[in-house]
Amino acid sequence: MARFCESCGGALNDTAKFCSSCGQAILPIPPTKEQPVSPDSNASTKRTKLQAIIEMIKRYKAKKNEEPQANTRTKGNGAYVRWFLFYFFFFSVFTAGIAIPIYIVTTIIAFTNGAEKLWRKVSGVRPLRLRSEKERLLPLFKEVYVGASEADPNLSKGIKLYIKEDMTINAFAFGKSTLVLTRGSLELIDDDCLKGFVAHELGHFSHGDTKAILLATVSNFFMSNIITKLTDRVNRYETENRSGFVVWIVRGIYRLFKAIDFIGEVILQRTSRRNEYLADSFALKSGFGEDLTKVLIEIYSVSVSKPQSVKEQLKSTHPDITLRIERLEEAVYQ
Repeated sequence: MARFCESCGGALNDTAKFCSSCGQAILPIPPTKEQPVSPDSNASTKRTKLQAIIEMIKRYKAKKNEEPQANTRTKGNGAYVRWFLFYFFFFSVFTAGIAIPIYIVTTIIAFTNGAEKLWRKVSGVRPLRLRSEKERLLPLFKEVYVGASEADPNLSKGIKLYIKEDMTINAFAFGKSTLVLTRGSLELIDDDCLKGFVAHELGHFSHGDTKAILLATVSNFFMSNIITKLTDRVNRYETENRSGFVVWIVRGIYRLFKAIDFIGEVILQRTSRRNEYLADSFALKSGFGEDLTKVLIEIYSVSVSKPQSVKEQLKSTHPDITLRIERLEEAVYQ
């Protein structure tokens, strides 16, 4: 580094003690020393790092809470997928692989538009035909769909309304696009209640419940058929009062299949009850929570049923209606 005399500005060499131009004494440059880091400085650095870690954790949690609803619904319907896979592997082993191609074909067919159309025919469901139905229901459906789309921008645009000639107050959905209102709902409740019904069913579409149930229905088809055949065989053995090793084996297989079927039903119906709460929450989020509360109160006011046994509660597809009303009222009126 070049050095210069402070008096005359003349150039100096590194070891000069006097300026060669003016004779001014040159003071030596003190060596630079690194400043020691105080304990307080170390503590401050540690606090800064800790604060950075805390902020990072907070950002991670916030991002996790802002994840799309689809992630939650996928986990919520995981029981249907796991049980379908269990049945698939179980029957594949039980039938020495014969069930594999049957499962693949039936599953593919089940998710086609043709299968859903056939399901509508089997269920006695029809499209809107009467002018009065279209004038009343189409604007109503459009209004609810707008609110539902704000709650879930990915909601399918192909969902359509259908009517079932049933005089009970009810609504249900299945497949990819079928939302059904019973004729009893049209005759016995007002438009606000219908909006609550529609918003709830759109919640099932949003959460993927209708597709999950369809998947479970395909897998249960094999179990129900085998149990039916085994039941007929066991009843015949009982009628004929037959015994022996073969009879004992058939009865053992029958009890095994019945136990598996019961366990599967309990697991799936527990998921179904949870999905009802989620669909209620979706209606609330869509802006129709009060309308849904009104229709549930209407249903409760006309329902007459005895208390359910523990077994019936485990196999029930819906939670107790008073629990649903309580949850909605707390959210709507608080």
